[in-house]
Formats: sequence, C-alpha cells, structure tokens
Amino acid sequence: MFREQRIASRRSRIAEKIATLHAGEATGDDKAVSKEELGKGRQQVSDSQSRLLKLKTERDLDVSAVRVTGDERESQRRSKEEEERQVLRERLLTEAESSVQLNAEVASRWGHLFRLEVPQELHQEMLSQQAACDTIIASKDAIVAAMRSELHDKDDEYVRMLKQQGEDVDLLLLNMGKQLEDMQTAYRNELAQIDDAYMQERAEVVKSNRVEVEGLFDKRSSAEQAFLERYMAAAEAYERQLEDLRCADAEDYNLLKVRLETDIQTLEQHLESMRAAYQLNQEKLDYNYRVLLERDAENQATITQQKRKISKQRDLLSTLMQRYSQHEKKFAEANMRLTEEYKHITEHFKDLQAKFSHFQQADLNKYQAIWQMKQEEVHAVAHKLLAADRVIHEQQLGWQWQGPDEDALLAGPHSPQATRTLAGCMKKTSSQKAGKEEEQAAEEAVSQDEVTTRLQEPTYFGALQLLCDEAGFLVDSKAHKMLASLPKHQDEQLVHAESVVKALGVTDGASFDALMAALSVGEPEGTGSQSMGDPTLIHPADAVNRLRDFVEAENEQEQEYWQRLGNVVDDKLCRVYGAIEKNLQSYHQLLKDRASGLRQVEQMQQANQELRALLNQYLASPVNKELQIPPTQVL
Repeated sequence: MFREQRIASRRSRIAEKIATLHAGEATGDDKAVSKEELGKGRQQVSDSQSRLLKLKTERDLDVSAVRVTGDERESQRRSKEEEERQVLRERLLTEAESSVQLNAEVASRWGHLFRLEVPQELHQEMLSQQAACDTIIASKDAIVAAMRSELHDKDDEYVRMLKQQGEDVDLLLLNMGKQLEDMQTAYRNELAQIDDAYMQERAEVVKSNRVEVEGLFDKRSSAEQAFLERYMAAAEAYERQLEDLRCADAEDYNLLKVRLETDIQTLEQHLESMRAAYQLNQEKLDYNYRVLLERDAENQATITQQKRKISKQRDLLSTLMQRYSQHEKKFAEANMRLTEEYKHITEHFKDLQAKFSHFQQADLNKYQAIWQMKQEEVHAVAHKLLAADRVIHEQQLGWQWQGPDEDALLAGPHSPQATRTLAGCMKKTSSQKAGKEEEQAAEEAVSQDEVTTRLQEPTYFGALQLLCDEAGFLVDSKAHKMLASLPKHQDEQLVHAESVVKALGVTDGASFDALMAALSVGEPEGTGSQSMGDPTLIHPADAVNRLRDFVEAENEQEQEYWQRLGNVVDDKLCRVYGAIEKNLQSYHQLLKDRASGLRQVEQMQQANQELRALLNQYLASPVNKELQIPPTQVL
C-alpha cells in the first residue's frame, strides 16, 4: 500500500511539471506582445530560462526514471521473497507436524512388536515399521533438498541483483553525463544568444543601460553558480542513497544466508541422529529375529525331546527379555549422554573455529595494510630518487636522461595492482583511495572465486588428490577433526584440498596455476596459461620438494622486489653524484667569495661618495672666504 502511494505521488509530481511546461508554452503568445516593452536582452534571458528549465526538467525525469524503475523492481522482489518465505515456512511446519505424527505412530508400534510371539507376524510388523521409518527419512531428505535448492537460488538471485544494480548505476551515470553535456551545450548556446542580444541592445543604449546590463550579468552568474551547487548536491545525495541501498541489501542477504545454513545444519544433525537410532534398532531386531529363527529350527527338529523343558525355556526367555530391556534402557541413556556431549563439543568447536577465522582475517588485514603502507612509502622515495636523477642529468650534467621502466621497477609480487606507476599513485585523491579499497575487495572476491572454480574442475582432480596425499600434514588438527566429521563423498576431498591450498598461500588463479605447474612434469617455476588437457603429474616422492620450491619461489619474489626497490640508483651514479657534489661545493665557495668582494666594493664606493660630499660641503662653506688662502685656490 505504501509503495503504491509513493508511485502515485511521484506520478502526480511528474504530471504537474509537464502541465507547467505546457502552460509556459501556451503563454508564449502573450509574452510576444510584451517583447518590445522588455527589450531584446531581457526577452532573450526569459526565453533562455524557459528553455533551460524545460531541458532540465526533461533530463531530471530521465535520471529519476532509473531510480523509479529500481524502486519498483526492488519492491516486487521483496514481495516475491516474502511469498516464497511464507510457502517455505508452511512447508516446514507441515513436514514437522507430519514427522511428529509418523514418529508417534512408529513409537506406538514398538509395544505391539514386543508382544508378538509368532515369527511371521513379527516379520511383517518389522517390515511395516521399516517402511514407516523410510517414509520419515524420505520426508526429511526432501526438506533438506528443498532448502539446498532455495539457498542455491538465493545465491543466483543475489548475483543477478548485483549485476542489475551495476547496470542501473551505469545507466544512471550515462544519463547524468548526458544531462551534463546537454545542459552545458544548452547553456553555451543560450549564453551566446543572450550575448548577441545584449550586444545589439548595448549598441543602441550603451550609455543609459550599462549599470542594468552589468546587474543582469551578475544575476546570471549567480543563477548558474546556484544551479551548479544544487546539481552537485543532488548528485551526491543520489550516490549516498544508492550506496546505502546496496549495503542494506547485502546485509539482509548475508543474514538470510546464515539463518538458512544454520537451519540446514540443524536438520542434518537431527537426521543423522535419527538414522543412527533407527539403524541401531533395526540391527537389534534383525539379530533377535535370526536368533528366534535358529531356535525355532532347533525346536522343530527336537520338538519331541524338548517338551519337558518348555517351562524352563519360558523362564529363560523371560529372563533374556528382561535383560534385553535393561540393556536397551542402558544403551538409550548412554546414547542420549553421548549425543549431548557431541552437541556440546560441536558448539565449542564452532566457536573456536569462528574465533580462529576472525583472528586469522584480522592478522591478514593487518599484514596487508602494513605491506601497502610500506609499499607506498618506498614508491614515494623511489619516485623522488628518479626525479632527482632526472634533474641532475638534464640540468647539471646536460645529458639526456633515460630512466628505468617504472612499471617493471615497481611491479609487486602479489597482485597485478602493484604494477601501476608511482606517478599515478601520487595523484590519487582521498575519494579515489576509497574506490581503490572497494576495487581491492572486489578483486579479492574474484580471486577466491577463481580458486574455487579451479578446485571443482575435473582436470585438476588428480593433482588435488596428489596434493592431499603428500601435503596433508599442512592442515592443522582442528581442520582434520572437521574433515573427519564430514560425510564420505567427493566434497570431503574438495574441502581437504582447499585447506591445503590455503595453507600454501594460494589466493588467486595465477598462483593456483603456478601450483598446478609445480605438480606437473616440466619446469616447476612455470606460471603459464592453464592446460586444456589432463596434466602429467610428477612422482609422489618429488611432490614435497616441488612444494618447498614453490613456497621458496614466492619468498624469493618478495625479496627480489624489495631489493629492486632498494637499488633504484646504482653505485656508478652514486660516485658521479659524489664528484658533482664536490665540484658544486667548490663552485659555491667561489660564488660566496665573489659575493663577499662585491659587498666590500659597494662599501668602499659608499664611503667615497660620503667623503666627496663632505669635501664639497667644506669647500662651499662661507668660512673659506675669510681665509687668506682658500682651499679652492690650492685645489
């Protein structure tokens, strides 16, 4: 209901804007009458504002259409998701009720089975009981399959949703860019027309209307600045809304996924416990049934000799039944106790595993942050050294500077991102750094998906089996316990192989291909493209040595990377720099001596001027006329 109201209000606002535009066009004839009264300049400003307002409204409608479409699609998706959730909840409740009824029926039949003494009837009842148990297990399996299918559908839906949101953002950016270009073009055209009109009007009344024209230009500039500020504020608001919506959807999806996975694990544990109980009861019944058949055969063969022992056999049978009941009760209690211990140990193991994953991820993030920080510092220093080297070559030595390839020099050992140039790194703004972190997170997710995809390819099953057999010691004891608790199928091998691969430090497709090349016949250092056929594996005795070489090669690449950064300027250039420094120091001392001499010359010139002025003053003094021999006669 709320969504329909929002859509209706939005449509009404759009209709009002369109009506306003039509009304503005209808009044065009009335405005034509007052053209002569307003003047050419003002009329052109009015027409330009009308056209710009119309163009802005049309472009705003184009941009808003993307958001309206996204809101409507998201509302439909949530409604559909709520309906599917209700259907799944009703199905779970129905299955739980039917399972409780079937369990009650199965439990009620045990007493009847214990009272039967005829083997044929007991056999028929046991078959019926087994069929009822199979029905319950089949119902549980169907629910588990439905939950897994629903989880897989949710994963696919999330991928499609991210892709659609990316397309919406691209379309929104395209419309915004188109709107900006159209508005810029329109503003330029309208500004040109306004300038022409004002120039014509200025030629007519240049002296009387100069102040008015300047006021109009100031008003127009203020309007343009205000419009630009409003446009930038609206764009930033739209971007923040899109980011908030994306984060909220991702959090809802993660919560739903965790809840569904928890429900599946609980149902699987309950199913395994029920299977174990049913299997134990079935084995007990089969054993008792075979014992009864053997006794019946013996009794039929020796029926005539054993009539005197019927009472004794009945006593023995009652004793055995009582003992069987005691043992069954004892085993049931032991089973319940062990089940509770198993649940407690499982929960404790999950807590430890969650803590281990948390601290492991925290350490990895800290290591990557420190690595990135040091790498940026070293890149900055290397850039300064290269800039200083270029200045010395071109300005001091007069040589043509041929610097090293910065892309190859600054190439890192871990990811393709490290091959970017240092100049590009220094020009990144703070907003671009945030985008860089998001790109790194997306690339890490893509790398993890590449490793998972390669683990599931049949081409690598042989290499993964060899890796699990020869490098299984790399997996810790906790991971071994978790692998032992998994069911015996192919997923166990995949989980084991994934644990070994992570222990070797393989995080992306390139490192995985290098690991597979190390386990294949040929050069272990090769990191070529993925082979299309089944690779020829090495002998198991050489697997550990190849893996050791693989890990050492990773460490050597890191050492080579840091040594390469530390040797940006070689020893030969350092010696040249030393000689240049000595010569420049000598030249600097010479310049200082010259500056000191110039200052002394200036002081002497100033003293001479003062003496000359004093002498002229003495010569021009009236006292000289009273002397018998004036100084002027001597001079």
